[in-house]
Amino acid sequence: MTKQIDLKGLIPSGTELRILLNSNHISYGDISSTLKEKGIFCGNSDKIISVPLLTATLLTSDQYSKIIDNSISRSSKPKNKISSLELVDSGVDLNTPLKNLFSSDFNLFEGIPNIEITKKPNPIFDKNNIARIRYEIKRIDFSKDFLKREISFEGEILVQKKDIDLKIEFLSTHTSKETETINQRICVAIAKKLKNSGIVKSDVESKITFNSFEEIERVRFFKRLTVGKEAFLILEDVNEIVINREASTKPLPNDPEVSWMNQTVKHMTIDGDRLHNIFLISDEKYYQYYFIDDMTLTYKYEFGINKGQVIINFFFSSSSTRKKGFDINSELVFEIISIKTENDTPVNIKKNIENDILEKVRILIKSEYEKIIEGRNQK
Repeated sequence: MTKQIDLKGLIPSGTELRILLNSNHISYGDISSTLKEKGIFCGNSDKIISVPLLTATLLTSDQYSKIIDNSISRSSKPKNKISSLELVDSGVDLNTPLKNLFSSDFNLFEGIPNIEITKKPNPIFDKNNIARIRYEIKRIDFSKDFLKREISFEGEILVQKKDIDLKIEFLSTHTSKETETINQRICVAIAKKLKNSGIVKSDVESKITFNSFEEIERVRFFKRLTVGKEAFLILEDVNEIVINREASTKPLPNDPEVSWMNQTVKHMTIDGDRLHNIFLISDEKYYQYYFIDDMTLTYKYEFGINKGQVIINFFFSSSSTRKKGFDINSELVFEIISIKTENDTPVNIKKNIENDILEKVRILIKSEYEKIIEGRNQK
């Protein structure tokens, strides 16, 4: 758990503050929100612009504490990715090769600085051809970024054999950049083990990345996530959409509706209440000039007698930073921001609800992505 420290005497400024703000720990939104609190409104959220502005001001202890706490809270929230491997046959044994996965000298944690392993990964086999691999690390963050705290992070890989689809499905859950890297290594190790055991056709996972889509398919895909999943997930609200032109290779047309964005706008946040009035979203002819970077939706959920609301964030995640250029291999990630239940619900039932939601969202993403690919192949 986090060790509490007194932030009042640890407020960096000048060069020290610039180092912290430019680190991966602090988000673009944290900087933008703090600037707004100070009455500074920046049209461009890029850190090249926003960091010098905030560095030139003096942070109060409350503002600094809020930035740090937001960073830790965001890192600790579980984030999910999906991928798959194609089975050779439906009758294969998944458990045996996974039991021996960590018995070799393979070191999952090699080269990851400032961490301690507090719980080693160990496969646990559930019913219905499901294996869960959980582990926990402790980050000792005595870096020049001034986040002098010891923080625990968990990671999990859920592996499920789908005989009907002849697939091995992965649901990879991470809570920090370190556990994201470890999860990637575990998935690679699983794929190689299963390929060497003759269980899957390839040791390369099928993933949904930014580069998996062509042209306007990305915007269409994100819009299709708003359809929900039958009676289980019904869209209630589009909270926010962030559009991005950074990876677009096409100049905007000489159209007064959009030409003003040339050389001036790379990112734009659209409030859900204004969504249907924004021509960029409502008119498909503009889809080729931008992509959706981030989308937050509120769904109504219903699983038997359990009903309520869930807020889910969908986005592309990359290990690279924006100042190195946009990463076309960034993976689609989704995270549950919050779950509300209509009635008082025990903790174990809430966990079951969360697992049900994760499964339905996984199915939703998979089915809508497959529709995109089918539509492309029918051209």
